[in-house]
Amino acid sequence: MKSHLALLFLRLFSTFAVNGLYARETASDNTADVTNVPMIGTSVVTLNTTAVRLRWRAADPLLAGLLVQLHTLAETVTVSTSPTFPPDSSYSGTSAGLWVALSSFDINVDVYARASGVTNASVSATGFTQEDPVPGACNLEFRMENDPNVHLSFSEFETVMEFAPANVGAARGEDPLSCDAGQGSHSRWQLTYEVYQYFLPEGDLSEGALFDGLKVVDSVEAVRRHGSKMSSLSSSSKTQLYGHAFTGIGVIHVVVVSDPSLNTSSLYVPAVTYSCYFSSVVPPTCHTQGEIFSLMFFTLLGTCGLFVCFTGHRFLEAEYFFFGFLISSFLCILLMGRYSGQSLQLCVLYSAVAGWWGGFLCALCRWRFGMPLLLTSLAGLVLGTVMTAVVMVTPIVNTEPLRNDLLYWVCVATGALVLPVLMLSCTRALNMAASAIVGSYMAVAALGLYLHAALPHVISSALLRRAVSPSYHQALLVLPFQILDGLLIFLWGALMVCGLLSQWRLTRGRPHFPQCPYQKRRQLCGQPRPVDERTPLLFDGQDFGSQ
Repeated sequence: MKSHLALLFLRLFSTFAVNGLYARETASDNTADVTNVPMIGTSVVTLNTTAVRLRWRAADPLLAGLLVQLHTLAETVTVSTSPTFPPDSSYSGTSAGLWVALSSFDINVDVYARASGVTNASVSATGFTQEDPVPGACNLEFRMENDPNVHLSFSEFETVMEFAPANVGAARGEDPLSCDAGQGSHSRWQLTYEVYQYFLPEGDLSEGALFDGLKVVDSVEAVRRHGSKMSSLSSSSKTQLYGHAFTGIGVIHVVVVSDPSLNTSSLYVPAVTYSCYFSSVVPPTCHTQGEIFSLMFFTLLGTCGLFVCFTGHRFLEAEYFFFGFLISSFLCILLMGRYSGQSLQLCVLYSAVAGWWGGFLCALCRWRFGMPLLLTSLAGLVLGTVMTAVVMVTPIVNTEPLRNDLLYWVCVATGALVLPVLMLSCTRALNMAASAIVGSYMAVAALGLYLHAALPHVISSALLRRAVSPSYHQALLVLPFQILDGLLIFLWGALMVCGLLSQWRLTRGRPHFPQCPYQKRRQLCGQPRPVDERTPLLFDGQDFGSQ
């Protein structure tokens, strides 16, 4: 009994000594003003290049740890438990967080933060009990010992999300269970993970929209209610996921870790990306490489698509030029993007040149030879490809069989051929439908690019990115269909109907496929038509009754 009392006394004395020494060191090394932050809710703090000390009250004995997180729109923020910001206990990013384990005698928790420039930061802290799983506590990949952050990187095609495995909780002041412990009834191997995305309002790059979105997903229940689920992972799964890069659309990536044995759950520090680079102007704007040229290219394409939507079957040469342009430019950007290694801007430029040649060739075939069956088949092939792309952006694309590239492209090719094969006997209807549907989609997609909507990503997600990026087959696709996308889909449907009615009105009383202009010109010049098995025995205008 006496030995136990002696050990308890020594432990209390050593704890007070260490805490007193830490307090003296902190007081001597840090001159930053203290900003008291409430435990409940979110606060907005102005940061700059000078370190700021943030303090939370943590005297509740039920608290075992504190998860602190800071978020900014564009500036990089660094957070640390030390005023000197050592690399092994600091984290930098537009979304940064720390896990702070509490000792038995901690009353306040101090965290230091600074930013790369003057900016507002959303600051919050979440208290954990001993039953809650600890995010990132079994980190073996990143610098910090406990890393509760979701690490994000993006390219022109996909985003890559990584996070460190979690560990089961421990009582306040006690050492956590070893991450190498066996698969017992209560170990980290029993934990499960859920990955969610929450989409911010389309086209809204403001700081207020970001902070409001973070408040929406500030709890496990709110994430499950408002977020779009990407995937569920077990403790043995690889903690790396690929997603689609939505340029200009804010996406909050949230990871929920759950302990089924205790029926508890915790959140990692959410990470936000707009898949673009913010400018240095205020307010910041979102830009990507070659954005201006791409907008000009797709604006011209959308304008031509609107013309074809309403008058395609009336001006067949213009219609087939449009479809030839689409086929040639699409094939060019696929091949160059996959095998040339050129930037996306150069690929778009070369595809525009190839599209002009392809469109000219198709228009020349119509002008010289007519060839209605072949050219209508090409238009129907484009229509089938667009309809297949719409199907391939539904949740079916995230199933395991369609992760296989061979099976995926077989399904795409089959879907692209089904529609033209079924409607080839009705060439006029197929041609008018292709003009109205494809032309209106290009017009609406061009408008959606300026509004940062999700609808323009249909073709790029299903076909372009899958063909160009070797790793895109791993990406989990969740499209952010919001109110703006609903309005664009309604506009697409209205343009389709109006385009079909306009083409029917313009071509009423005319042959389904008029004679090609070259043959008409020969007749006007008085040259006899070539005689073949289709030459009529009675020529137009011949009056045998007068003979």
